[in-house]
Amino acid sequence: MSTLKDLNKHLFDQLERLAKTDKEGLETEVKRAQTIQGISAEIIKAHATQLDAVKLVAQYKGLNQEQQAPRIALGDMDVEV
Repeated sequence: MSTLKDLNKHLFDQLERLAKTDKEGLETEVKRAQTIQGISAEIIKAHATQLDAVKLVAQYKGLNQEQQAPRIALGDMDVEV
């Protein structure tokens, strides 16, 4: 899992596993879901921080000569502001 798209798919897969699990496996699957949720929240916070940085660059540097907002590659995503 290396992109937000992958993370999104993984989260929906986990929802399916929770819906399909039997009573015996429910406790294990709930613990797994809680762990995935915690890690996902941290990944999302990191991406939000990166997006905030891009917004600050755009705000203080302004538009480039072609009157376009700066485009900054951040890991698995290209961000336009």
